[in-house]
Amino acid sequence: MSTDLNNDEQALFKGTCLCGEISFEVLSEPVITSTCHCSNCKKFTGTVFTTNLVFPSNSIKVTLGESQISLYIDKLQDSGNILKRHFCSNCGSPLYNFGGDFGKTCAVFWGALSEEYVSTSEGKGEWMKFDEGRWKPEVEYYSKDRVGWVHSVYGAEQPYTKPGRGE
Repeated sequence: MSTDLNNDEQALFKGTCLCGEISFEVLSEPVITSTCHCSNCKKFTGTVFTTNLVFPSNSIKVTLGESQISLYIDKLQDSGNILKRHFCSNCGSPLYNFGGDFGKTCAVFWGALSEEYVSTSEGKGEWMKFDEGRWKPEVEYYSKDRVGWVHSVYGAEQPYTKPGRGE
């Protein structure tokens, strides 16, 4: 599907939950890509780390199933940050987090993204499957908590923890 790029509200990414009850769009490029090895991210996702594309908070637009989105306010971060963790109330898929930087950004979980808008030299573009290889993490938070069998991301910053409130 091809679309003109003259629309100011052109979505650049699309995402869904596992069951498809929730769809959302992202209206900007990522500010940064990150991985987090903290215990709270591990617990929330059931994995050994999370990977996120971080966007300006005002660039997330829910297009389907807003009433299906549940919220967990995570006040137990070692950093002192308060995260608003959003997930599907039907299938449990983690979608995105707000917070940690006073609400300026939204960290979208890598697995929730499904498509990205790729522009062409003619000023047009098309929707393509999310290119996982294109978005390598630039920073790995809580590198001290990385499990031993997971290697660090080559070239990524490796902070011991994550900046918190008041830092």
